Amino acid sequence: MRRILVVASLLLAGTLLSAIEPERTPELHPAAPPRTTLVAVGDILLGRSLGTLMEETKDYSMAFRHIEPELQAADIAFANLEGPFCGEPPYFAEGMVFRVRPAAIAGLVHARIAVLSVANNHFANGGDACMSFSLDLAHRAGIATAGAGETYEAAHRPAILTRHGVRFAFLGYTYADRNDTPDATHAVIAGRNPERVREDVAAALRVADTVIVSLHDGTEYTARVAPETEEFCHAAIDAGAALVLGHHPHVPQRVERYHDGWIFYSLGNFVFQQYTPPEVQTALLARITFAGARVERVEAIPLVIEWHSTPRLATREEGAPILSRIGLWEPLLWPPAEASLAEPWVGPAPGGPQTVRAVSASPQTAQ
Repeated sequence: MRRILVVASLLLAGTLLSAIEPERTPELHPAAPPRTTLVAVGDILLGRSLGTLMEETKDYSMAFRHIEPELQAADIAFANLEGPFCGEPPYFAEGMVFRVRPAAIAGLVHARIAVLSVANNHFANGGDACMSFSLDLAHRAGIATAGAGETYEAAHRPAILTRHGVRFAFLGYTYADRNDTPDATHAVIAGRNPERVREDVAAALRVADTVIVSLHDGTEYTARVAPETEEFCHAAIDAGAALVLGHHPHVPQRVERYHDGWIFYSLGNFVFQQYTPPEVQTALLARITFAGARVERVEAIPLVIEWHSTPRLATREEGAPILSRIGLWEPLLWPPAEASLAEPWVGPAPGGPQTVRAVSASPQTAQ
């Protein structure tokens, strides 16, 4: 009897305790935001003698072969297309008028370039016909474009790429605007206008999670940033852009953290046939890691551009002076704690990168 009373008492105590302290649910932790890697490079020109050589060899990836692993590993690869694709000759082997054979787009596709800025001073070299042809060719190849269009609205409309559920909007601008008015009746290239970029960034943020602005502008062949370039870039960040990617000076320029955003004033050349002064054969590759829509990590990786417009990662010895000219000691800029604890930077070992097979134009890109 006593045993029965003890058991009953224990059961009653357990019931009362449960009523006072309900069963605890496991503690829930919010999921980590998805990480997206953006790799951005500067000017790409697939014409001049490089275009002739690619046509003769039917190897449209030759200029990308040493840097393809960096581009292909990114979730998004960005570049500036310096020169339009044209459906008909002439295709000049030299000079300052750029016209590119359509088959050359195969190299961009193989390198997995996802988005191109087409707002620059050479995209109109073939007139309206080549501009329209280029946009159509890129879009059919699965490459987004920003900064030009057949109408004012199209030129200012963001290209939106979704990665891991996050929407990245790209806008493009240049000092060399073309027909950049709402009543334009010919193809438009968006111009460097601080007031307009504020409006465009605000509009893009209504349909995307983060905004990246491309700017083709600045003083050529100097590390000095032009005041009007800085003004525009600051306006873009003030409006809510996370990042500004600059090109046109043909040499690297400084990187700035401005408020909550980052500005690469000039990434320099990339695939571009130019040999003097020596600085034009150096460049930066920007690698930006996003956690969700927020910039989490920023790197400025030095490049060397070899004969036939072929970029590759710089060695430690080559990269140190490239960074030093723009006031950097290491490629890693952010986060500061990680940068301060990082081992001394060691670039890739000297020697030839592994060979990548030649890429020929597919029937869809050979028109």
